[in-house]
Amino acid sequence: MSNKIDMKTLEALQQGCHKAFEGVFLAYYGKVKAFIYGYVKSEPDAEELAEDLFVNLWVKHRDIDNTKSFDAFLHTMARNSAINFLKRKYVQEAYLSTIQGQEYGSTSEEELIAKELGLLIDETVENMPEQRRKIYALSRNEGLSNEEIAERLHTTKRNVESQLSLALKEIRKTISCFFVVFL
Repeated sequence: MSNKIDMKTLEALQQGCHKAFEGVFLAYYGKVKAFIYGYVKSEPDAEELAEDLFVNLWVKHRDIDNTKSFDAFLHTMARNSAINFLKRKYVQEAYLSTIQGQEYGSTSEEELIAKELGLLIDETVENMPEQRRKIYALSRNEGLSNEEIAERLHTTKRNVESQLSLALKEIRKTISCFFVVFL
């Protein structure tokens, strides 16, 4: 993943310079995504993990240690991201194979798990920011298109798409945590 950036760019990134972050993103995104793809073997997953990595890099830009190799730092972040993803995926697949191996009829234990998961998802939606919660409800409960939601809430279609994406990401994270804790 070697793609050296100069110390000036790294220092500017640490100071929160958007232009420096953009330069780092453009220089490293393709290599980070390709590296993660080597682990996860899925283009969409590799893309999402690489994007999340750069979001985390921006959030923690002040924590970058410029006395150490930035390439090694990114390599470690990418490797950890891919490994954590694979661990979560393994747990989910193990759970699904366990469910599929059981009888077709649902047991009271399965009903309880489904009910708990439903309550957890409802709580996650309830704790979302107001606009995100409204957009999610209009999309999922009323079946409105993104354009219809944008019209009804006097916002842009892009904002609706972004808020739905964030809502679904929160819900996926909640479900993943539920399965990790449950199993």
